[in-house]
Amino acid sequence: MIIGYTALHYGSPYLEHAIRSIVRYVDKYYVLYASEGSHGSRNGAQLPATDTRDQLMWIAYQAAGPKLVWIDGNWQHEGEQRDSIYKHAPDAEIILVLDYDEIWPEGCPAQVIKQVDASNHREYRLPMVHFWRSFHRCVLHDPAFPIRVIQPGGAGECTLQTRPIAHMGYAIPTWLLDYKMAIHGHRGQWRNDVDWRTDKWLANAQEDCHPVGSDFWNPEAVNPLDYLPDWMVQHKYYNQKVIA
Repeated sequence: MIIGYTALHYGSPYLEHAIRSIVRYVDKYYVLYASEGSHGSRNGAQLPATDTRDQLMWIAYQAAGPKLVWIDGNWQHEGEQRDSIYKHAPDAEIILVLDYDEIWPEGCPAQVIKQVDASNHREYRLPMVHFWRSFHRCVLHDPAFPIRVIQPGGAGECTLQTRPIAHMGYAIPTWLLDYKMAIHGHRGQWRNDVDWRTDKWLANAQEDCHPVGSDFWNPEAVNPLDYLPDWMVQHKYYNQKVIA
């Protein structure tokens, strides 16, 4: 059985599109939903009104239909939330890991599944690009490829050479960025050499943009459809020069 899953707390701007990018390739799609963020910073920040449990469930069902398996939980940290997929889907042979803000390019899931089927590793890292404040600027050379496929019966890890996943986590409006900053698991590591929100985010800086720090986060002009499915032209942010 092939499944996809998302460890979810918020994510209305891209959840539908992330699911849509993989759902036809999986037998079931799981949401592991936390009403409070499990990323280590529970500080009383108010969940945006657009991102209630019911609204997110409705979005997920519209995208996944009868493949949706929704699971509510109260996890103490992100790893616990993510690892609970093994309990809820013990028969999964291949697991596609899907964050709410990650859009897989057309054909990539099929290519990945074929490669994983022919190998015996447990964890697979995939290339990723990071859109910055719009669909038209993107960080293209970040070498930190995340684990986005798991084969529970395998051992070790490898990196697959595929078209990159499009990470939209910094192509969001400022109101959602502020919530993300408040609860982010790396909040304690955020850089103190600049006022990142003012000097990088609000200024729409075009170099050295990562909130923790990275030599590679220097956005470049792109044709978004080189990295995104054609149907993303329908997204409400697609034509915005800067997502505010």
